[in-house]
Amino acid sequence: MRLTTAMLADAAQVQGGKLFVLGGGFDTISARSFPVIHRSLTVAMVAEIEPDERHRNLEIALQLVDEDGVDLGVQAKGKLRVGAPPNLPPGSTSIVPIVSPFYNIQFTEAKGYAFIITYGDEELARVRFRVVPVD
Repeated sequence: MRLTTAMLADAAQVQGGKLFVLGGGFDTISARSFPVIHRSLTVAMVAEIEPDERHRNLEIALQLVDEDGVDLGVQAKGKLRVGAPPNLPPGSTSIVPIVSPFYNIQFTEAKGYAFIITYGDEELARVRFRVVPVD
C-alpha cells in the first residue's frame, strides 16, 4: 500500500468510492488565544492497494505529534479490507479513498504539528501543519 494523497480538510467523506473534501489542502490553523480547541479536523487520504494486499486486513494508524515529536495522545487505528471489482484487469492496483475525522483537538501552543500515517510498521506519510497566533 502507498498513499497517493494525504491532506488536512475541514471535513471529508467517502461516497460511492469517491472522496468528497470540504476546505481541504491547508497547512495553517489560526488561533486568537491558547490553548485553542479545533472543533473538526479530518485527514483525507487516497491509498493505492496492490493486488496481493486484497482480501486481508490492512492495519492503518494515525498519530498526532508536535514538531518535537511528542505524542499528543490523539490517534486513530483501523483495518481496511479491499476486494477486487470483477472488471479489474489482472495485476491492477485499486484506488481507495479513506477519511479519518478528529473532533475537539486541543492545541496548547503555537508551533508545528503532524499527523503520522502508518501501515503496519511503515510510515506512509506525514501531514504537516502549524498553529499560529492571530490578532
